[in-house]
Amino acid sequence: MADLYISWRRFKRGLALFICGVGLLLTVGHLAAVYYLSLAILLTGFAIAMWGYAGIFLSRFAGLKNNRFNSKK
Repeated sequence: MADLYISWRRFKRGLALFICGVGLLLTVGHLAAVYYLSLAILLTGFAIAMWGYAGIFLSRFAGLKNNRFNSKK
């Protein structure tokens, strides 16, 4: 169960980074140096959020699988 909390925390942090990247891109994206920085922040946040989401999904899927097999007994 601790792994699920770690995945949720990772997902939320990645989502926050993604939102910061979007905000930077929309506000000061017209500057070339900040454009690439905000794009890097956005993509890094997306990758971290998806890594956390994959952990959440696998944890939920394993829980469903365990519940299905336990109910047949």
